[in-house]
Amino acid sequence: MEEHALHGAPKAPEAPASAQGVGKDSKGAAVDKQQLCIDLLMVGCVQSFVDFFYIAHRKVPVPDAPPDAAPKDVDIPDNTLVFLKETLETAETERRAKQHAGCIDNYNTLASFFEKGHDLKSSMYFHKRCADVATEVDDRESIAKANLNLGSCEEKGNNWRSAMQFHEIALQISTAADCMPLQVKAASRLTHVYQILAEHSEKENHDSDATGLYERCLACAQLSKDAKLEGNACHRLGLSKHKTGHYAPAIELQQQYLEICRAHDDRIGESAARAALAHVYEATGDASKAIQQLESLLSVASQAGELKAQAGACLNLGLLYNGRDHEKSVELLEQHFDLARQIGDRRLVDSARVVLGMVRGTGKLGSYVNVVNNDLERLLKWKSKRSPLDAA
Repeated sequence: MEEHALHGAPKAPEAPASAQGVGKDSKGAAVDKQQLCIDLLMVGCVQSFVDFFYIAHRKVPVPDAPPDAAPKDVDIPDNTLVFLKETLETAETERRAKQHAGCIDNYNTLASFFEKGHDLKSSMYFHKRCADVATEVDDRESIAKANLNLGSCEEKGNNWRSAMQFHEIALQISTAADCMPLQVKAASRLTHVYQILAEHSEKENHDSDATGLYERCLACAQLSKDAKLEGNACHRLGLSKHKTGHYAPAIELQQQYLEICRAHDDRIGESAARAALAHVYEATGDASKAIQQLESLLSVASQAGELKAQAGACLNLGLLYNGRDHEKSVELLEQHFDLARQIGDRRLVDSARVVLGMVRGTGKLGSYVNVVNNDLERLLKWKSKRSPLDAA
């Protein structure tokens, strides 16, 4: 076993409950690491000896020690040492006896043991061992499981590209083996990983790459048989299509998301779908459809108690009505201002106040220009008394 694969565990995890109480020999003496290693060699388990030796002799740096101080051995409880030795020995013995199912189970036990102890490198080592054993007998289901587990470990380490590769292998093998449960699970994990990678691409302004990843995300979401995942993938891909100027597919995807949300009575999702549709319609110059979606959004968001969605709908509706129906525009922007105050976001309140003031001012601009151009007496009264123009 490669030494680095089993180094660096922050703390040795405890053995499973079934192995508790086996940390001493028949005479009550403490377990001896060296004797356990010898025992493995005596029964001919050379690979297990190598694995166990590196596990039992891992080093950790001593806190606050001088730079030249030698690291110390990881403190592993006696019952854990016995558990590891016996599990390794059983797995290797079963592998020699062609009892591959039992062998894989034992290596899976070791992988899970290290994963619970946050030692992902060691966990992955034993998941790879599971894949190797399964490959010997062309057990495609076990190979797919091993790759799925490897991908999950990489996810925990935030190694998203590597996780994607393992999950893609798991999906490919489970599909070829016609193993629906594993296919669904692999597709679900890939949906999550593709979304994370797409978000990273968006942050780096690689919008075309993000769109491609969201397309793969949607394909896997459909394989997962999870309507919530599929709806979210439609929404994300629709937003990405909008961002890259592909408005027709963006509208189609958001409509799919809207249908899924309405079928599952998801008011929050429906609000997001209608907001996205309104933005696309506005981008295409179809103000009437944008207004229709925003009015529906305002109703749905109000029923769901989504203050931010209501505020956004009021703001966009108010801006769209400005120039069409001034009174309606002011009414909606006043609602936006009130909702901003309820939300308690100071920046949102300040922005709402400015927008409302500008639109109110726009409504009085005609009267002001008329007075300036045609009625000097009223202008002087307004300047001197600060009374409203219409009362000057």
